[in-house]
Amino acid sequence: MPGSANASTAFSPTFAAVATFEEAAPRYDSSGAQLAGPIADRLVSLAGLRPGDQVLDAGCGAGAVTIRSARVVSPGGQVIGVDLAEGMLRRTAAEAAGRGLANVTVRRGNVSRPPFAPGSFDAVLASLVLYLLPDPGATLRRWREILRPGGTVAFSWGIRPDPRWSPVFGAVDSYAKGADGFEAYAGRLGSPEEMTAMLDAHGYTGIRTSTHTVPVRYTGPRQWWQASWAEAPGLAWQHIPDADRDAARRAAFALLERMREPDGSLVRRVEMAYAVAHRPPEGSTGEGRAAAIPGPHKAAGR
Repeated sequence: MPGSANASTAFSPTFAAVATFEEAAPRYDSSGAQLAGPIADRLVSLAGLRPGDQVLDAGCGAGAVTIRSARVVSPGGQVIGVDLAEGMLRRTAAEAAGRGLANVTVRRGNVSRPPFAPGSFDAVLASLVLYLLPDPGATLRRWREILRPGGTVAFSWGIRPDPRWSPVFGAVDSYAKGADGFEAYAGRLGSPEEMTAMLDAHGYTGIRTSTHTVPVRYTGPRQWWQASWAEAPGLAWQHIPDADRDAARRAAFALLERMREPDGSLVRRVEMAYAVAHRPPEGSTGEGRAAAIPGPHKAAGR
């Protein structure tokens, strides 16, 4: 998923997480199965960005949010994509350059502690990132610091996997040694109500949450397998011994054959949540209750 970690780390306190995202960078979000793109579309729309805004994409990954934000904030706005995986930064930089977006810069850094001065940004966006960080609360506090008064934080996270797929992930997870299963990542941040309380506790106001089910379609088991190793499942599945990977794949494929759609494809429906909140305006007491909304480079060097 977007973003990465380092030894300190942005996503996990293990060096293995860094290696997983770095290794996945050339293939990330390139299987043809659409997940990151639709989520980024909705997140950028909900964030309410405007021309001229200065935006941080925290954990930019392959640039899904970065590219979309750069279009919205033009003219006059700038987007900085931060990640700890050099490969992800190269992907984002190349995508921005290929699309002629001169208002994109990428920078290597820990998204839990972005290396920017207080009040640097009008908005901080993070898609499919916060739920992988070791201390989401501390990260939200840091993001609040680098926002300007009245600035916006907007992020997405998974709250409920597709129950039809749980046996498939369970079959593969059974071969992983000493790792949490893939679905352990889903729901790690809790419900929208719990996230609302967390944001409120860390001084945000004007909090809005929403949910949306994203259908991810795969041409068949093989495309799903290839995509999954370049996304978050790799954090758990990297622990499968090489000698067991064929057996894990066969176990998953046997279950998936029974789940094909009439056209032979596979559909996984993932329930996502989105939160949008604000640093209180200057002079505000910072108090206020949350409200719910209905669900439904200049590509630069590091």
